[in-house]
Amino acid sequence: MELFLALGGLALLLAVNVAMFISLGRQGDERRRIIVEKSAAGTFAATAGYLLFCVGEGVYRSVAHGLPMEGKNPFISLTVMATVYLCHLFYYKRKYGG
Repeated sequence: MELFLALGGLALLLAVNVAMFISLGRQGDERRRIIVEKSAAGTFAATAGYLLFCVGEGVYRSVAHGLPMEGKNPFISLTVMATVYLCHLFYYKRKYGG
């Protein structure tokens, strides 16, 4: 049962990533371009904040506790970015009627 739950979760995460790339690649009118640009800008700001927080946390752990800085899992980071992007996209689609 746990295997099916894990595979279902992985499939959901992959679907979110694929949906982000499909959305970025689609062509559209001026309103769609504005929606995608605003979504991408919001996602970039959120991602930059997240990475800044991670660097600060790593420096703090390194200096205060003597622990090495840990690397971030790129798949998890991409999935978080895709989820934030899709949330922004749905918000701006609703706001601008795209």
